[in-house]
Amino acid sequence: MNHLLILPQLRCTFKNPLPEKQVFLVAGGKAPDTIWLKKAVGTAPLWCADHGIDACMKAKLVPHHVVGDGDSATTKGWSWAKSLQIPVDEYPPEKDLTDLQLTLQKIGKAYGEASVILTGVWGGRFDHAFSNIFSLKGAADFGINGACAADEKEVLILLKGSNNVHIETLNRPEVISLLPLSSECTGLSIDGVHWPLDQVLLKNTLPYAISNSLTPSNNEFHVTIEDGWVGIYLYWK
Repeated sequence: MNHLLILPQLRCTFKNPLPEKQVFLVAGGKAPDTIWLKKAVGTAPLWCADHGIDACMKAKLVPHHVVGDGDSATTKGWSWAKSLQIPVDEYPPEKDLTDLQLTLQKIGKAYGEASVILTGVWGGRFDHAFSNIFSLKGAADFGINGACAADEKEVLILLKGSNNVHIETLNRPEVISLLPLSSECTGLSIDGVHWPLDQVLLKNTLPYAISNSLTPSNNEFHVTIEDGWVGIYLYWK
């Protein structure tokens, strides 16, 4: 069984098994660094939501599937996808769901169950980032089990109780924060950091577990949650 989620800057080992199928998804936010993107994708199936096609074109990575209305993608990027005969699920701009939400649903339908590494999340408007993160969390309803949002500078790993994860970092992050993505996170613990926590209750009305850091000469830490959803956020300058 698969318990690993690996990015260029870190390695996560989960207690609970992840789906064997791991999908890499490029959304339309701030594009990741091209070198990072090539390393991060590896051999995973590559999907794009709308403007994500431009990041793929720049990196010369051919996606398996493109979903969206084409309103934020460049004409060159959209035409590039069609010229390569990449499957494109095109929608009208006036629709109920976002391009990312539609793509996540289609990934769940295509694979039955999968983990997803999502990039192109950060930068730009706060409402977009908020919608992206909670859409990634909500994708559990249609088969997305194990997910993170990442680029070369920011990573947010979603962890649902009851579970734990051991995170080894290649380069020490500047910041480690625990963000409650449900109303309450119970039995929340973190060790290997300057301010450890042991079996605490963390509420989203008082998200105090931010701006932590690794202990000296240490490149790994461990997070446990008994119930709820927590986002494990790491930042590199």
